[in-house]
Amino acid sequence: MDEGRTTSPLPMTAFERTELPYLHIAFRQDLDVLFCRWRAAVDLSQFAEGYMTTLEIATRQQAHFWLQDFRLRNVSSELEQAWFESSFVPAVKIALGNSTCIAYLMSPLQRELSLSDAFISLRETVRYGNHLTTAYFVSEHDALDWLNQCRLQAISR
Repeated sequence: MDEGRTTSPLPMTAFERTELPYLHIAFRQDLDVLFCRWRAAVDLSQFAEGYMTTLEIATRQQAHFWLQDFRLRNVSSELEQAWFESSFVPAVKIALGNSTCIAYLMSPLQRELSLSDAFISLRETVRYGNHLTTAYFVSEHDALDWLNQCRLQAISR
């Protein structure tokens, strides 16, 4: 599983950074955001490896606010979505407890296709119990604003 994974020297704004052939992961301590930028279409095994690698870093950094940029990745298949809900969501709860928020950044075309397929609702957040909330955006600025709102809500609890 570590094949193809590299760790780079850290710039001043990143606390930890990891590269997979299809995914760049960087925790920005200054923003308290874990950035996950998918760079290619993936199959189920790569999808799972990418998410679990991200969770490993999030656990080490106690990173509860993630930006998942999948503009260059394929939209999740039904199998990937089933794995996400049955394996990843429970793993997040065990590893990070409550209040993890994931902002998904997608292209306008991905948004249009998703809406036409009724794949996801882009107007609402999706909650998985108390421990994981996701939302979809076409603007990185809007996604980061939402993550900041999540952070402020977590602080006020």
